[in-house]
Amino acid sequence: MSVTIRENYHHGELRSALIAASDEIIRESGVEGFSLREAARRAGVSPGAPKHHFGSIVGLLTEVAIAAYGQLARYLSDALVANQTAEQKLQSLGTAYVRYALDNPGHFRLICRKDLVNRHHPDFEPAVYSAMTGFVLTAAEYYGSTFPPETDQAVHPGIVAAVSTIHGIAHMAIEDKFSFVLGSDEPEAELLGTLLPSMLNFHWPVRDPQ
Repeated sequence: MSVTIRENYHHGELRSALIAASDEIIRESGVEGFSLREAARRAGVSPGAPKHHFGSIVGLLTEVAIAAYGQLARYLSDALVANQTAEQKLQSLGTAYVRYALDNPGHFRLICRKDLVNRHHPDFEPAVYSAMTGFVLTAAEYYGSTFPPETDQAVHPGIVAAVSTIHGIAHMAIEDKFSFVLGSDEPEAELLGTLLPSMLNFHWPVRDPQ
């Protein structure tokens, strides 16, 4: 659904309209298809309005990235069910992470772009933590560690490896890097239904109850 074009905005409404227009462009065309001029056109404001209100393309896209992390947080929180073991939770969360990337490739690429996102924005780090804390804590549980670690300890390498693994799989998925092992006319469905579960079970095998 297109952003509604209006001639007059209050200050907060204009910011929201520009963020919504930018979100729409990223969803349709990815970062490569984004421009401040197109965001302004869709919001129905002057070409200079985005820079005036956000300072730069980075300022505006940072707001889109913060919202993207909010959506990722919902994907991950919705993936969990009651009474799962740590390995089951890691597999569920990992699947949700990859599904988010496949459903939102433009936004996933955006949150990976340090040149287009201001990671020092006061709302950026809290958005990342809100999205990823559940996965990180589950990895800590799986590896028998704690997060955050004690002041004299480093983060458990298993936690770092877990985040790196699922992020790498998601990135490869949206770049269609698994096509060499997928022999289906519906590679995304096969990835989510067959290959990904086997990969995640390889990394975090579900143990038989004792």
